[in-house]
Amino acid sequence: MSATISSLPRAAPADRAQESQLLEYVAVVDDDASVRRGFARLIGAYAFKVQTYESGEEFLASLKLCVPACLIVDLQMDDMTGLELLHHLTDMGLSIPAIIVTAGDETGIEAPCKTRGGVPRLAKAVNGRPV
Repeated sequence: MSATISSLPRAAPADRAQESQLLEYVAVVDDDASVRRGFARLIGAYAFKVQTYESGEEFLASLKLCVPACLIVDLQMDDMTGLELLHHLTDMGLSIPAIIVTAGDETGIEAPCKTRGGVPRLAKAVNGRPV
């Protein structure tokens, strides 16, 4: 199986200088190592390049080097929530297509996710079992 990341919407850089730093990869931000590993394997199986990050802070620091084409971010993390991370990206002038994942069943979360540029949540459970 192969896929091209060019079919994904591109991240919108704050300025032209940043545009040259765009790399074609998917960033996964989750504080759970097994979830990061699972997403990396799944996405990598479709020939996408993947970079994983343990926290929002680690991901934000990486943006000095490059900006991903797409972001998969956990909604509930200890130091910074997924929505807080998306807020930081907005403040930086970045619009990275994002998928927000959650292990919970938070009601009313879809509107704030959409406001920050993310798509509605993707549950981390399959058939009632955690991934």
